[in-house]
Amino acid sequence: MWDKKLKYGTKMFPRSIDMQNKIVAVEKLLPEAIELFKVRYALLQTIMQKGPIGRRSLTTHLALSERMIRGEVDKLAQNGLVAVTVQGIIITKPGEEVLNTLYLPLHYLEALTRQEEELKEKLGLKRAIILKGNLEQDEETKTSLGFAVSSLLEEMLTAHTTIAITGGTTIANMVHYMPKSQQHYEDLHVLPARGSVGQRVELHANTIAVELANKLGGMYEILTIPDNLSHQSISLIKNEPQIEKLLQKLAKTDMIIFGIGNALKMAKHRKEPQEVLNLLEQKTAVAEAFRHYFNAEGQVVYASEVIGVAPDMAKKIPIRIAVAGGKSKAEAIVATRSLLQKGYLIVDEDAATAILNHLAVKG
Repeated sequence: MWDKKLKYGTKMFPRSIDMQNKIVAVEKLLPEAIELFKVRYALLQTIMQKGPIGRRSLTTHLALSERMIRGEVDKLAQNGLVAVTVQGIIITKPGEEVLNTLYLPLHYLEALTRQEEELKEKLGLKRAIILKGNLEQDEETKTSLGFAVSSLLEEMLTAHTTIAITGGTTIANMVHYMPKSQQHYEDLHVLPARGSVGQRVELHANTIAVELANKLGGMYEILTIPDNLSHQSISLIKNEPQIEKLLQKLAKTDMIIFGIGNALKMAKHRKEPQEVLNLLEQKTAVAEAFRHYFNAEGQVVYASEVIGVAPDMAKKIPIRIAVAGGKSKAEAIVATRSLLQKGYLIVDEDAATAILNHLAVKG
């Protein structure tokens, strides 16, 4: 199971703080070097997202001169980070590794750490990570999400970690943009936090669990049942040996990665009955997580019966990583703060600003 020394010990924060202090010192001594670092990182990131891509397109996308683009691409190619092909410029495997390795140093240069500390303090988090941009609109921010989670996991994973993961658009994007780990966690297990719902298979927890396991070089299991069964069906299925075994594993998982949604939007997506929609409106539900619906005070106003992880179970999981984006999610994130206590929250700038404004109004 989980090594508590790794989980809550000195592995993450002293190293992160030390890195931040060193980067601030370098920025003071060589500000021109830091600016060049930012340019090359942005160039490499754009090539990864858009490649194969031509120099002229890079010039337009990054608002840099063609001469500068040509010179910087040549340097990246000489170092084996990109390759210039007939179709255009593409990133190489070493280039992807460099992007992943340098995500955290660049993050400290984006001047978001003060907001992160404020979020951490006000929501009672272990750590907050704010992504530059808008997760709902910017492709670059979705890529940053993948690298952010990858960096976080690399600092915490062990060979025997068990991870539970939910479904949804944000979580699917996160795993899609995660680089493939250079380490292989052969005894690592990824489990879907619940069954599947909706027509888009790529957003199902099962599908995402498989992709995450492949990215980490670990193993996976799937929960091959719908997420919207009747009470009678759920009672019967829970007693099936295979399902019972998976539920026992979920109860002992080391880590869970989950999304937070807007109550009515998620209820409609899950095709909840009209009487449930009416109840959610009447009770002014604002948030959804694990198919439980919360009001602004964080009280559960309606709970769908599910096979998988529920809020009470989630709170007992040692490491909880919540991911959400867009200012429309701010109230939902605040409403589910009980799930975030001593956990990790990854949001974009818009959501972070809206959360802090919302908390300021609430007092």
